[in-house]
Amino acid sequence: MELKHLTVNDFDAVVELLDGVFSRKYGRETRFAKLFPRIFTAPRADMMNAHIGAFEGGRLIGTAAMYPIDYVVGGQHIRLIANGNVAVHEDFRGRGVMSVMLDRINEECDSCGDLCYLHGDPVRYGRWGYIGGGIEYKLTFEPTGGGYDFLPLNQGEVPFCLALAEARSDYVVRREDELIPALRSGGREAVAVYTADTPGKTSRMVGCLSLNREGAFVEEFAIQGGIEPQVFAALAAKLGRPLTVRLSGYDAGTLARCRDFAKVEEAQPTLFRVIHPERLREAALAAGVDADVMYAPYLT
Repeated sequence: MELKHLTVNDFDAVVELLDGVFSRKYGRETRFAKLFPRIFTAPRADMMNAHIGAFEGGRLIGTAAMYPIDYVVGGQHIRLIANGNVAVHEDFRGRGVMSVMLDRINEECDSCGDLCYLHGDPVRYGRWGYIGGGIEYKLTFEPTGGGYDFLPLNQGEVPFCLALAEARSDYVVRREDELIPALRSGGREAVAVYTADTPGKTSRMVGCLSLNREGAFVEEFAIQGGIEPQVFAALAAKLGRPLTVRLSGYDAGTLARCRDFAKVEEAQPTLFRVIHPERLREAALAAGVDADVMYAPYLT
């Protein structure tokens, strides 16, 4: 078995492997181009290179990914690495393929990351140092209010959204061509938020968000200062049911503004492997939150 980073030449093979393994696992069609359009819509050298591939006789039999994310908290840059897309073809299971790939990923993450995260079974992934933790908040807004329109986000609106994001206490650094695909991850919608001061007439743009319409939750957002509670209550009203907003633990400002308008719950969203805890403490202090608590970042 040979391990190596994938290239654009492996694009079709890795998509076929992932689609097949996860479709059979969940008993329904799974298409990674739809789930993760930023990564799998078309071959990109950086995205393919983020995958470790296991090859047997030239055939791709397994893969696991380590996507680097430049995450800024209080002006401090954290080297966040999203691990995942772990898949081994059924014909090659029981041979330690996953173990070898994750050992390799841990080695590489140790040299380039501060914090890794991975969605999965803590028993399965605990042996590689992934543990549950990291506080995020779930804010539930009742369907009240109005005054805002929610429209499909277009590319011309992206610079405004990125500027809003970079004014937050925490945000993911993205290129202009990455924002819309990122907001559409997991089958969500990339939504532009406009004021609607006159019924039926859209006027001023005030932000954007990533919406799961079926589940009525917002995964990520950048909203003009101070109006987040009104926007979320208006969106709940548009959907006709309560809306849940996932909020990073580092975003103390938005949490304070929303506490009187939403039901607030703490959650631990996934598994983390901390490489440099001192970097997380520095970032928490810079953001003005408790440095003795581990907060969950945006997990996009």
